[in-house]
Amino acid sequence: MSAPADAGDAIPSFDVVDATSAPEASDAPLGVELPPVVDAERPLDASAPDAQDAMVAPAGDTLEVVVFRLPDNTPADAAVHLAGNVNGWNPADPALVLAPRAGGAWSLRLHGLAPGQRVEFKFTRGAWSNVERDDGGADIANRVVTFDPARPTVALYVERWADLAAPATTRSGSVSVLLGVAIPQLGTARNVWIYRPPGYVGGTERYAVTYMFDAQNLFDARTSSFGREWRVDEALEAAFYEGRLPGIIVVGVENSAQRGCEYNVFTGDPHPACSAGSALGDETVAFLVDTLKPRIDREYRTLPDRTHTAVAGSSMGGSMAVRTAFLHPDVFSRVAALSPSYQNTLAATPQMPAFVAAQRPTLPFRFHQDVGDAEVIRDIPASVLVRNMNAVHDAARAAGVPDADDRARVVAGATHDEGAWSARIAEVLSWLWAP
Repeated sequence: MSAPADAGDAIPSFDVVDATSAPEASDAPLGVELPPVVDAERPLDASAPDAQDAMVAPAGDTLEVVVFRLPDNTPADAAVHLAGNVNGWNPADPALVLAPRAGGAWSLRLHGLAPGQRVEFKFTRGAWSNVERDDGGADIANRVVTFDPARPTVALYVERWADLAAPATTRSGSVSVLLGVAIPQLGTARNVWIYRPPGYVGGTERYAVTYMFDAQNLFDARTSSFGREWRVDEALEAAFYEGRLPGIIVVGVENSAQRGCEYNVFTGDPHPACSAGSALGDETVAFLVDTLKPRIDREYRTLPDRTHTAVAGSSMGGSMAVRTAFLHPDVFSRVAALSPSYQNTLAATPQMPAFVAAQRPTLPFRFHQDVGDAEVIRDIPASVLVRNMNAVHDAARAAGVPDADDRARVVAGATHDEGAWSARIAEVLSWLWAP
C-alpha cells in the first residue's frame, strides 16, 4: 500500500468563450478541440453525508480534508475514500467517504485527533487497485499531515487513478479561455486564460486580480510548452480552502513564436530570436494596461484599483512583469518576477536596474524576485542572473520601495523551468497578497 506526495483534485471547469462576447454570457464551446467541460461550481447537495457539517468550522480535535479536484475521467457514481493510519488502511471504509461541499469541492472530517498527531493516507475509489497515482501513472508517497488545531483544514487534489488513463486536463477549479483576443498594439490576437476562484459563479463578490504571462504554462500540463505547469490554480484553490488567502482572479496572456521580441523591452539588448533593435515589450505592456485590463474590469467582478491588482511572470515574463509594474504603478501595486531574465546576451549590460531606479512607484508597492542557483538561460549562468536580480533589488530600494516590500531570494538547487516555478508559486502568491 503506497500513497501520494503531491496530491489534490476537484473536477475542473474549462469553458471556451468567444473573445467578442461577454464571458458571463455563454459557456458554449466554439468548435475547437478541447477537454470536456465539467462544472466546478456544482450546488451543494445538502442531503449528502456530512454536507451540512462541511459548512461549519471544524472542532478543535478535527481535521477537515478538502479535495478540490478529481481527475476529469472519475466515474460520476464513484465513491472516493480516504485510507490511512486512522482507519487501518481500509481502502473501502464507508465512514471515510468524501461528500460534496460548497464551492464545487468534496470533503470529509477526521475527528478525535491530538495536536501534533501524524496522519498518513491516500485516496482510493474503494480498492487498492484504483488508488490515486501521479500524473504519469507512477505510485506516490503517502500523504502526511501533522494535525495542528490552528490550521484545521488541508486542501488537496488527485492527479490520476491507477486503473484509468491520464485525465484530459490538469486544470483545477474554474478556468476559461477567451479565444482570439485582439492586440491592436501588435496587430495580432492571442488567447487569454481566466481563473476564477471558488464561489465566483453565481456569486456577487468582487475579487483582486493577478495578470500573468505565458498562459499556456500556468494551469494545464497538457497545453504547457514543456509538459509541466506552474499549478497556479492548485496553489490558489488550496490557499482559499485552507483560509490562507481570499479568492483571487488570474488573467494569463498566451505567448507566441514571437515571444522573444514581444517580451523584450530594451532595444540595446536584442533577444537572439529578434533582429537587432527589435523590442516589442512595451507594446505588449500597453495591450495589458490599455486594452485587456479595461475589458476584464468590465466583464468580470474585479476590484479594479491598484491595491487589488498585481502582475507576475517568469524568465522574460518576469522581466515583463517588472517593466509593467514600474511603468504603471498607478495600476499595479504588486509584482512578482520568478527567475527574471534581465539580459539576453552576456555581451549586454542589463538596463533594467537603471530603469527601475529612475521610477518612483506609488506606495505601498510589493516586489518579489527570485533566482535558482542552478539556473542557466542560454549562455547566462546563475551567477550573472543573481547579480542582475540583486542590482534590480537595489534599484527598487533607490526608487523608494521599502526593504520589507522589496524581496530578492536565491533558491537552492532550483533550475529554470516550470517545475521549479510550480514548487514556489504558492508561497510567492501568499506573500504577494498577504494583508
